[in-house]
Amino acid sequence: MAISNYGELKTQLGTYLFHARFVAQYDNATIKFERVVNRKLRVRQTEKVTTPTFTAGSTTLPTDYLKWRTLLYTGITPYVDLDYVHPRYLRSTVAGNDPGNPRIFTIEGEVIKVRPITATSSAYEFHYYQKLSTITASDDTTNWLLTDHPDAYEYGVLVELFALARNREAAELYKLRRDEVLAEITQLSSLTTDPSSPLVRTGEYF
Repeated sequence: MAISNYGELKTQLGTYLFHARFVAQYDNATIKFERVVNRKLRVRQTEKVTTPTFTAGSTTLPTDYLKWRTLLYTGITPYVDLDYVHPRYLRSTVAGNDPGNPRIFTIEGEVIKVRPITATSSAYEFHYYQKLSTITASDDTTNWLLTDHPDAYEYGVLVELFALARNREAAELYKLRRDEVLAEITQLSSLTTDPSSPLVRTGEYF
């Protein structure tokens, strides 16, 4: 059957698991699989751009943050691609106190910090990888992974459910299939984003 939302996924799972006691575990098993995805996948569909506002050179990370890609200062043109530094370096270097446009940033806990600090608090563009949104909110809920790769969800949730059922053989089988699909998704993302030429312009091309 075609799977386009959480309700249809649960119907498909029911064809593998015949005992009603597993139905109550569908949400928990699905969330566990989504945590695996968040640890493994860094692909085009998980990229996001936001425009944070900084106060005294600091702002809180987005709630769906996984990993940063770049932080741009957009107060001048062309934009400045800020360099990431260790938190200790941010506080010890003269760049933290010099006047001028921001040049460096760091991440401490849930906070992004930039230096030097400027009065232009909203002139930033933050590119990062975001967490997968859960589909367990309702039977009609979906996300990009379920839409594009329903087999990943099917195999991934089955791993957790068969582990719960203490069916080691089935859990190991679907873990292999889950990991194969996730690896193929990563490869597909590379094929659709990697350059077609070895000569690629970067932020420091000129």
